[in-house]
Amino acid sequence: MPQRRRDEDTAVTAEYAFFLAETRGLRFALDYLDNCHIPRDVLLRSVEAPERRRRIERRRTPRND
Repeated sequence: MPQRRRDEDTAVTAEYAFFLAETRGLRFALDYLDNCHIPRDVLLRSVEAPERRRRIERRRTPRND
């Protein structure tokens, strides 16, 4: 379970960083990711190829956390 929790935290952090990139700028969002110890490539990939960004849950049935 700890790995799943870490992945969920990373996903939430990355989504917030994407929001920051749209509202405050890319540099601010990258600094935020650095402070959270999340790799920058998470945000850079979504900025470079927005069509590849996941918008819906990939699972057939939603998680029941």
